[in-house]
Amino acid sequence: MHEAIEIKYFYEGTATLLIGTNTVSVKAGDIVVINPYEFHATVDRGVKGGKYHLFMVPLDFFANDSKSDLNLRSLLLVDKNLFKTHIKDERMSKILLRIVQENADKQPFYNTAVKGLLMEFFCLMLRNYTLNKDTSDTLQKDTLRSYKLIEPALRHIRDNFAEPFTVDMLANFCGLSKHYFCRVFKTVTGKTAMEYLRDYRIKVSDAMLTNTDKSINQISEQCGFESVNYYCRCYKAHYGFSPSKRRAKGDAPFESLP
Repeated sequence: MHEAIEIKYFYEGTATLLIGTNTVSVKAGDIVVINPYEFHATVDRGVKGGKYHLFMVPLDFFANDSKSDLNLRSLLLVDKNLFKTHIKDERMSKILLRIVQENADKQPFYNTAVKGLLMEFFCLMLRNYTLNKDTSDTLQKDTLRSYKLIEPALRHIRDNFAEPFTVDMLANFCGLSKHYFCRVFKTVTGKTAMEYLRDYRIKVSDAMLTNTDKSINQISEQCGFESVNYYCRCYKAHYGFSPSKRRAKGDAPFESLP
């Protein structure tokens, strides 16, 4: 969660994202817009691995332009507008690609050109892809409320991922009943608590495989797996190849490994 508006333009592959409490499946040509303080995470990076251009736009980006009435901070946080998340719009896609090109070429006055293009992009967003105030206010409150309920469990997993966990323990951290905790956790993350923990451990182990000289046995143990055989099965189920293959290939792109 962060204050800036995050925009992703997917130019290759597919991915599944969790934004707020909704799961969004995207492919090349799609635009994803993440509103300020909106919980978001990547659930699945797709078989080919979704690739995107990332744009982070501060709420005060247009604030010093006296000729512009695009006060994003006021429009979003005060007036409580909310941008739609998943957009398929050829004109807006072309604007984002022109911004990418301007930043690559860096011709004279490219910063001015980029600002003008972003101004056009947000004008189109406000005209065509803004939820009404009542709907946006409800969605923002629901998203924050759900995330805050399970945030203690997410933080504990992050800080103590190698330790043994039970669902009851995580629910207790949040002060929730087991049943309600499981329902909220699945809604927010798209996974059960144990699935989330397992996948978190696997992602940490992947970083250790490519950035340390520790053995696969050591990594398995230090990431909290009950045995190296179980770890290898989980890793292969998640990525499609074994930890030993990852270690042999180093930090090569995922799609080149199988």
